[in-house]
Amino acid sequence: MTDRIKSFKEFWPYYLKEHSKPATRKIHVAGTAGAIGLMGLGLATGQLWLPLAGIGVGYGSAWTAHAFVEKNKPATFTYPLWSLMGDVKMLGHWVTGTLQREVDRHLGPKPPEAQQPLPASTPGKSFMQRVRGLKQQFVEAVTFKKSAPKAKPAPKFQPPAPKP
Repeated sequence: MTDRIKSFKEFWPYYLKEHSKPATRKIHVAGTAGAIGLMGLGLATGQLWLPLAGIGVGYGSAWTAHAFVEKNKPATFTYPLWSLMGDVKMLGHWVTGTLQREVDRHLGPKPPEAQQPLPASTPGKSFMQRVRGLKQQFVEAVTFKKSAPKAKPAPKFQPPAPKP
């Protein structure tokens, strides 16, 4: 294979291209954060099953995103170490609010009509605001059913006035 990537600097734009859909990036960020949290908790408590669960959470969520959202082969199979480094770098960009800017820098910005706001990765929001928004983004990314239009509230029942 003559076109093999030779450095992480070359790999990063390829990694972002393989994670071009916002839903894929959201699921990866959630999985990577969950994996790091479980591994840290396992090391702190000495419970070996937690780091193993962390590996399952990280790779399971990432591979699921590639299979059902991005519909491509995970880079882990070709570039395992750089893929792991890419997951951590993407999480870092999400934490600092620079992920969309990084995607735009390497892949080019989307046309205005195709852009959707990404509130959890918007610069200017605090870290905790982005963390709170991650749950909603993850739920939206993995929910396949469309929400029904909201019905108008039924008028309150008012009993007839008493007769004199």
